[in-house]
Amino acid sequence: MKTLFRFIVAALLFLLSVGVGRVARSYAATPGKWPLWQVGLVLLLLPLAWMLAVLVHELGHSLAGRWQGFRFQWLVVGPCKWQQIKGRLHFCWNTNLGMAGGMTLSVPLDGHDLRRRYIIYSAAGPLASLMWAVLALGIQALLPASVQTQPSSIGLAMSGAVSLLLACFTLVPVHSAGVASDGAKVLKLWRNTPAGQLEITLLSVVGRSVAGVRPRELPLADLEAAASLPFSLSAKLYVYHYLYLAALDKGLVAKAGYYLSACRQDIAQIPVAMHSAIWLESAFFAAAYEHDLSAARAFLARASQSSLTPADVLPRVAAAQARLVGDAPSASIQAQLALRQLHYNIDKGSCRFYADWLNGTVQWAAHLQHSNSQIKKNEAVPH
Repeated sequence: MKTLFRFIVAALLFLLSVGVGRVARSYAATPGKWPLWQVGLVLLLLPLAWMLAVLVHELGHSLAGRWQGFRFQWLVVGPCKWQQIKGRLHFCWNTNLGMAGGMTLSVPLDGHDLRRRYIIYSAAGPLASLMWAVLALGIQALLPASVQTQPSSIGLAMSGAVSLLLACFTLVPVHSAGVASDGAKVLKLWRNTPAGQLEITLLSVVGRSVAGVRPRELPLADLEAAASLPFSLSAKLYVYHYLYLAALDKGLVAKAGYYLSACRQDIAQIPVAMHSAIWLESAFFAAAYEHDLSAARAFLARASQSSLTPADVLPRVAAAQARLVGDAPSASIQAQLALRQLHYNIDKGSCRFYADWLNGTVQWAAHLQHSNSQIKKNEAVPH
């Protein structure tokens, strides 16, 4: 499969170079018709053509998800990011280079017929790219010859060519850095293999959690069956994550620690940009439940800044460490900050568990500060 993928990549890059070569020959043959400013404009249009092609691809996924009853969360194209916050669409700048190539997230809100719905969702991106490629290249071919060499026409053709490349690339069934291509997802779900069943289980769990179901109320039997599969897949790490949360929500600390350790062992199966969330969660667990400050600091040191890490995680880790050392003011401040940031976390079910811990920390800090105040007052009273 890797050899086939390399061959396809080489073939597509060759076709792209042929297209660029034709533009260069056109410029060389008619230098008078191509002023220097037009050449600069064509070069400027190249990244815009790429962004347009990627946007069409990701919109294909998002619109298909909406059609299938999925909830849109965010879409990233290059430096641009659109995110759903409290039911409204917000624009912000993307600061994560790993997501700049294009990424979108929509989650199902129920488990009904997920296999068919997710096949449609996965296939919609390449299909949208193919449709845009046909439309853009078709329009460019129908334009008069005098217009075809204009920068706007060339930009349209470049966008169509990039869309064609995207359609071909994403349809090839491959896995890279813990991420499966659209073609790999469709093939896995179509064959209904154990790997596909694992993914369906995870989709069902994620959908319920996003809808607000607490970790301890998730279908644990399905998650445990998925975790017991005898092969390693990137999806298993997310299964371990939800089993960790469910155990923690039930007060089973040792079991939670086992599943969190399994997450760390499989961390290489997921994209590097997502590693920070695992290390930060490990730092939180070590401080809040194992009462091991040195381990918490060691895990925190391994985490790097990532825009994929929810904004509530860092202050929650800080609150756990402050509580461990008895720093009530800092614990209260960080816990309240984390509670405010929880509103922006899409995993509403997990947020219910974390909110309980954070509110408990605020109450602990208030009680400790009140007790210390009373002690100081009593010490100040002359005997």
